[in-house]
Amino acid sequence: MQSNDFKSKSSIIKTSNVSIEDEKSLENFNKVSQRVDINVLKSRLREKENTVLRKNIFILISCLTLIIAAGIGITYL
Repeated sequence: MQSNDFKSKSSIIKTSNVSIEDEKSLENFNKVSQRVDINVLKSRLREKENTVLRKNIFILISCLTLIIAAGIGITYL
C-alpha cells in the first residue's frame, strides 16, 4: 500500500515540475519575441557616450588647470 502511495506522489510532483518549466519557457518566449528599435538603442548609447566624454573632458581641463597653476606658482617663488 505504501509503495503505491509513494509512486502516485512522485508522479504528481513530476507533473507539477513540468508545468512550471513550461510556464517559464513561455514567459521567456514572450520576452524574446518583443521587438526593439535599433535607433532607440543607438540614441541611448550615444547619450551615455556623450556623458562619459563630457566627464573626461572636464577631468582633463581640471588637471591641465592644476598643472598650469602649479607651474605659475613655482616660477614666482
